[in-house]
Amino acid sequence: MKMAGGCSLAAWVTLAFWRRKSILLLITVLLVLVIGVYRYSNIAAIIVDDHDTVIRSLSAQDKRMLLGGSSVQFVAGPSLAQFTQLPNIRPQAHHNAPDKYLSKQGNEVLLSGVMVAGPAAGIHSTQTVKSYIPKSRLVHIDLKGAPPTVAYLKKIFALAKDTGATGVLIEWEDMFPWSGELASLAARNAYTLRDVKEIIMEASNLQLDVIPLVQTFGHVEFALKNEDFYNLREVPDSAQALCPSLNASMHFIQRLIEQVMEVHEDSKYLHIGCDEVFQMGECSRCRSQPRENLFLWHVSRVAQFVRSRYPKVTPIIWDDMLRHLPPPTLDQYRIGDLVEPMVWVYAEDVYRFVPYSVWDKYASVFPRIWAASAYKGAFGETLYIPNVKRHLDNNLHWLELMASEGPKFKGGFQGIVLTGWQRYDHFSVLCELLPAAIPSLVITLTATAYGYMNSSLRNIINNRLSCGVFGPVTHFNLNNDPYLWDSYSRCTFPGHAFFKLTYRLNGIEKEADELINSVRKQKGWMTDYNVRHNFSTPLRIDELMQDEQRVYHTITGLVRAANDALSSIFDSYTIAEWVEQRIYPYIVELESLQKDATALKGRKIWSRRPFPALKDLARLGLKIPDEANETLPPG
Repeated sequence: MKMAGGCSLAAWVTLAFWRRKSILLLITVLLVLVIGVYRYSNIAAIIVDDHDTVIRSLSAQDKRMLLGGSSVQFVAGPSLAQFTQLPNIRPQAHHNAPDKYLSKQGNEVLLSGVMVAGPAAGIHSTQTVKSYIPKSRLVHIDLKGAPPTVAYLKKIFALAKDTGATGVLIEWEDMFPWSGELASLAARNAYTLRDVKEIIMEASNLQLDVIPLVQTFGHVEFALKNEDFYNLREVPDSAQALCPSLNASMHFIQRLIEQVMEVHEDSKYLHIGCDEVFQMGECSRCRSQPRENLFLWHVSRVAQFVRSRYPKVTPIIWDDMLRHLPPPTLDQYRIGDLVEPMVWVYAEDVYRFVPYSVWDKYASVFPRIWAASAYKGAFGETLYIPNVKRHLDNNLHWLELMASEGPKFKGGFQGIVLTGWQRYDHFSVLCELLPAAIPSLVITLTATAYGYMNSSLRNIINNRLSCGVFGPVTHFNLNNDPYLWDSYSRCTFPGHAFFKLTYRLNGIEKEADELINSVRKQKGWMTDYNVRHNFSTPLRIDELMQDEQRVYHTITGLVRAANDALSSIFDSYTIAEWVEQRIYPYIVELESLQKDATALKGRKIWSRRPFPALKDLARLGLKIPDEANETLPPG
């Protein structure tokens, strides 16, 4: 069929559509918008904004626990799994929740009906399992050489309690007000006895259990470094470990324990350390004994003293020195009747460091056991901000392991301690300061208090970190934001100003490193060689140094900012130490660049080559030309 003018019907239809293309495009856009709004409303209906209510289980994609997965996202997946309504509970109220939601397995409390994913099931698994919630959840406060103010510790205790902590493990070390024959152990900026009692009382008022930690074998550097206790060392040149064969060592340990327990009279546990005894069986008195016998003999003596002197107190020890010992050797010293081990692993793969066989061995020796994860101080001696992704991975793996291994023990797991090391040992520099680690503490503690981590906990975390309207409303992506600077820099938790300062420090460090590396190594006009021979061109110097003043003033500004951010948290000694370790080296290096640039630009007349050879090269076997007698070849 043809139309007038010789056009076919198909051509006419095509022409008509072409003339109305604008209208059709508008209709298409409107349809897309309607569909999008409809899908968004469905997803939004799923997300509950009440921060005191644990939200229904979402899709498996939303329920990933970062057990080797990609990220924790606060968004609903494209499809929804079956909902399971959970009770409106606070973390510390788990034990009193209705029986239909909570079930008992030994001494552990299990929250039923939560959609989670584990490594065995695959990160996208939708299988319903029980979330493991340790009955005791303690936060480790490491005070070595850097005491937070009492006021700040009170804020942290309250925050920890609200987030689900049941207690604190306090490592006083040189911040304790040692007295009498131990007076030389106290740092000059140690707490007073009144401070210590106030700290303990605050924890008690919050119904937080307090466990003191006193090192009694290895890591006694704070004492053995002193001349008064030099004679107790296992190795004369090292203050790391004491000699267990000396009667004076036992006397010293007993005085340590007595002074600490005098102010911790309500504590039911005492952690006696005993980890990383690197130097043992080396002195003439100990050399004749097998190392494992020396270790177990010493631990048993200390534990027996604690139990006899304080019948209601149970000693706890770190487990690492036990991992390679066979059960018969452990039984020989009745270690299982004397102490409870605390197994510490801060990496993501806990079984890699404590394999199944070790758990079976521990279960045959110890009726009860503890776990220790970390929220800071585990992944680098000089870090100033914790990697939250790695710490969350570590804690979630621990929950899975505790659920699996706990039934092997008669009394099960007694709890988990989230460690937060301030130094790797007494002689080490500061690692992450407490205020920089508050987001990590809140997220890892929330995970252990609820037994999982997913989008249902978003508002709870935002509330604990005092985020108000500035908290993440959709997700926090730990792959792209492992330190959570993007997610929580606008929140107002205790220490938030310093947390934000670490973000600024990170940025200016990168700029300073790039500048210094470019000037000193990558470019060829201000190397050490140029500086030694005072040989360069002012034009190139100006090019290299054009950003130096801006970077320098930014870094010097951080000194004042750090002082302002930390002045209510630490004393002036700790602030000065942190600035000296983190910021001052950059200032010195940049000032050195300024000095060298000025000297190189000050020269107007330059020598002809060759320059005098560096005389120090002679000690390396290089022949040095004799300037006075050597004849140069013709040019």
